[in-house]
Amino acid sequence: CSSLHHQTNLTDFCGFVKNTSSCDIDDGFINYTQLLYCSFSDIPIWLACIFLFIWWLFLFCGLAVTADDFFCPSLAVISESLRLSHNGVTFLAFGNGAPDIFSAIASIGNAKGGDAGLAIGALFGAGVFVTAVVAGSISIIKPFKSMERPFLRDVIFYLAATYWAWWVMWDKKITQMEAAGFIILYVVYVIVVVAGRYINQKLKKRIGQEISSVIDNGFVDALHDDNSSGVLESGVANMYRTSPGSNVQIEESTLLLHHTQKRNNTVVRNFLDDINPIVPEEWREKRCLGKMYEIFKSPLVLLLKLTVPVVSVKVEDDPEDIQNWNRLLNSVHVFTGPVFGIFVIGVGFNEIGGVFPIYGIVIIVCAILAVIVYFTSKTDERPVYHTAFAFLGFVVAVIWIYSIANEIVNILQAFGVVLDLSDAILGLTLLAWGNSIGDLIADTTMARQGYPRMGISACFGGPLFNLLLGLGIPFTIACFNNGGTFHLKITFEEMILAGGLAVSLISSLVIVTFSKFQMSRPYGIYLLCLYVAFLTVAVLTEVNIIPNFTL
Repeated sequence: CSSLHHQTNLTDFCGFVKNTSSCDIDDGFINYTQLLYCSFSDIPIWLACIFLFIWWLFLFCGLAVTADDFFCPSLAVISESLRLSHNGVTFLAFGNGAPDIFSAIASIGNAKGGDAGLAIGALFGAGVFVTAVVAGSISIIKPFKSMERPFLRDVIFYLAATYWAWWVMWDKKITQMEAAGFIILYVVYVIVVVAGRYINQKLKKRIGQEISSVIDNGFVDALHDDNSSGVLESGVANMYRTSPGSNVQIEESTLLLHHTQKRNNTVVRNFLDDINPIVPEEWREKRCLGKMYEIFKSPLVLLLKLTVPVVSVKVEDDPEDIQNWNRLLNSVHVFTGPVFGIFVIGVGFNEIGGVFPIYGIVIIVCAILAVIVYFTSKTDERPVYHTAFAFLGFVVAVIWIYSIANEIVNILQAFGVVLDLSDAILGLTLLAWGNSIGDLIADTTMARQGYPRMGISACFGGPLFNLLLGLGIPFTIACFNNGGTFHLKITFEEMILAGGLAVSLISSLVIVTFSKFQMSRPYGIYLLCLYVAFLTVAVLTEVNIIPNFTL
């Protein structure tokens, strides 16, 4: 489709786009290339791109809101109800990496002729950004000593994943087993993390018992022994370490006030309060930019609140906590969630037996269930089946995230056609920066608050999760759909991306190890310079100052 710019004497751009198969979209709702060259043909292309860029920002905000405010709470409640670990490397890690993973699935699903450059650029680009820019910023803001074992474990696993991805790119094809290998490697990583923590906790418990015994015997001076104090310091430091992914944090005071007000309101008033996309208490505390952001995202938040049920994590020691139960709104969710889902995934108009459409059955069944839920529940008391709404919310939120990710990918591909840019550079910049800006803000904030170890841990564990499942899941699906092998179109620019990530990881491993795990300001400055050099080489390759060619 990008060859549009290289056609001589071409005046009918709209006709070219409509008649070129590579300009079509495989998933999504809008063909943005046709939108720019056909629907917006009466206005300058640069103005049309500005409108499209604003829409892209809106969707990116929607992706973040859906993951943070609707997807993650459902995961937290599900993991609690299934008694799953909250250590961050299993179920809940998926919440933090959901935008990256679903963007990768959408990118590879829309790949034309094996060109997965958008996914590769985003995953490797985000990896370099987080391990260089975010980690470097943390080291500059708050120099500290890193935890040895977790740092070495995460960097070594990340290097192994990077090498595996590089080998697949060099081979220019990926088999079913190679794709599944990414997922298997993540399972091995989880086992190592869980086993390591179990052993570490056992050791700390045994050491604690020994120290208690020493204290009981009156040998308090033994606490000042170098070995004992070192173990104690390590144990306390481990308490501050976080794993890939972040646990969902609930503002308990706000929830308590909210459900107290609910008990005093009518059913309709509770419904209107809960679908309000702007929370009045939060609105009053926000500054001008914060209020503009709330207004900007409010249309999508309203739709999300009408279709995705959110069950909050139970507030401890509060028997009156109804966990965000809303009798009328949750009854509406029983209808709107499934109906929205079947139309978005494209099965609503399929017919059963060639006679009855699926949407008809879903509408009838869900309407009956919604009435049952309403008349078998109370306004001020959550029903016994309330936890089931977390599973419904999880499914509908996944559909929302995947749908938004598809639109984001399609917009980026349209920008690539208009600007004559490769998918790799778009993934490296717009998609990678968009997915990683939240990490930069969150991790540097933790560093300023005195918790740099939390931030630096997420800098290596989080991107590792995204790379392994961001390649493993979509390529497994692609291999299944292509007879067991998916052939890749790889350029020299994409190999530079893999090389840049490898350089970042290897240099961090060497420098931090030889500096006795001190994260210093010079190290942080080096990482920032490394990212600038990496981005410069990638841009020079994109514009062919450094020759870019297909391998």
